[in-house]
Amino acid sequence: MGVPNDRIVIPAAVPGKTALYRFFNEAGQLLYVGVTGNPEKRWADHRRFAATTWWPLAARVTVKWYEAREEATAAELRDIRTKAPLYNAGGAPSPLRELAPDEKLCPHTSHGKFFRETGDRFNVQRMHMHEAVADVLAGDIRDGRLVKGSKLPTATELVARFGVGVGTVRRAISHLVAAGQVIVRGEGSGTRYFVAE
Repeated sequence: MGVPNDRIVIPAAVPGKTALYRFFNEAGQLLYVGVTGNPEKRWADHRRFAATTWWPLAARVTVKWYEAREEATAAELRDIRTKAPLYNAGGAPSPLRELAPDEKLCPHTSHGKFFRETGDRFNVQRMHMHEAVADVLAGDIRDGRLVKGSKLPTATELVARFGVGVGTVRRAISHLVAAGQVIVRGEGSGTRYFVAE
């Protein structure tokens, strides 16, 4: 098993540019592809939130810098859809439609299967995972599993429950805040989320 902290050098940010990075395991399989303007911060998130999935498997990383973020995200989406990284979820082709030429399913990210196995209600036809997570949490609020006025589970708990990244959890919570189902208290590192009363 790889030890990313010892074997992978984190590149310095390049002002005004966006990095497309690809993590590989010892066998050369693509584990994860992503984009960032700040590799140190983004990889710290991966180290924390993917600690029980792909991060310990990472043995090598490549980084390519792009002038425009749009170029980097287009390359990221192309990689996700054609190279089938083992652990990407966002942008992965849906298992419910016919694949376009060269598209491949990402093998470890069948969220519909994950949600069914954990007993959560999930509409696998949704376009975005954050909407699916928000729907399940809204159902928990509606059905009283999340009590009005109570604090939402932490991001770490929600990441573990749904098998998604912390960014997806944050977007789901923002969706619930915008819908008035969740309220925000505090700011910065003291921000907390509560079920609206």
